[in-house]
Amino acid sequence: MLETFIEFTFEAAHTTPPYPHPHGHTFKAQVVLTGTPDPYYGWSHDFRDVEPVVEAVRQELDHKYLNDIKGLEMPTLENVTRWIWHRLDGKIEGLDRVVVRRGAEGHAEGCSYRGTGQSMPAMAL
Repeated sequence: MLETFIEFTFEAAHTTPPYPHPHGHTFKAQVVLTGTPDPYYGWSHDFRDVEPVVEAVRQELDHKYLNDIKGLEMPTLENVTRWIWHRLDGKIEGLDRVVVRRGAEGHAEGCSYRGTGQSMPAMAL
């Protein structure tokens, strides 16, 4: 089994309790894929196929107020990570997990989510 990943960044603002004022972050997302290596190329995924799908999700988030996005009314780091997973699930074969982090190297926080095949609660979709 081969594990590959694609990363992207997005700038976004949100409001989450207990912080009453809108504030923004630079987010870095990693989409991890698993699969069997192609016997000739050695890759499990052709990134020419993966990149447009990931880019579409990035555009939904970049330079947005996350609270206004359907399914992200409570845009905690954990909910953003799960939201990205559910936007990609079924569109990229071998989707293993999504990792989202914010903050500078050495001073960051993040979340990793591996789907369970279950839908997110109605509020979070």
